[in-house]
Amino acid sequence: MKSLIGRMFRRRERPAQPSVVSSEMTSSDIENYYLRIIVDGLKRMLVPSDAVEVGVKRSGTGPSGLAAYAGYVRLLRWDPVLTPVLLQNMPVIDARIRRVVHASVILEHTHFSGLWFQATDATPGAPKNLVGMPAELQWQSGGPTSTPPP
Repeated sequence: MKSLIGRMFRRRERPAQPSVVSSEMTSSDIENYYLRIIVDGLKRMLVPSDAVEVGVKRSGTGPSGLAAYAGYVRLLRWDPVLTPVLLQNMPVIDARIRRVVHASVILEHTHFSGLWFQATDATPGAPKNLVGMPAELQWQSGGPTSTPPP
């Protein structure tokens, strides 16, 4: 009986299937693949394509020794409604893009470092002063410089 069960459930060696990501892909091809994923993800989140510039660059070597790539999102113009929401939700946007990347075959041969956002004061329409409610600073005794406030 054991021999019959052993023959029925014996593991068969399957020939290796060629991966979609082959050794013939250049760094530029991989960057374009990541770029399409990021742009499509931002488009699904209703971020206008003319409000951001997206790029992907190789960022070194990942923890597993694979080539690491990072996505860069630069704000091109400041929208008073969209931009604060976009900057507030950076972790959510990064998580959504990572979810799509992890479902892809690209991670068989590369590592995704994440998204990097850039918004400078040179962005047209960017505020010149702090916007919103600033946090209230409170004096606490016992800190490195424990002199009471004036």
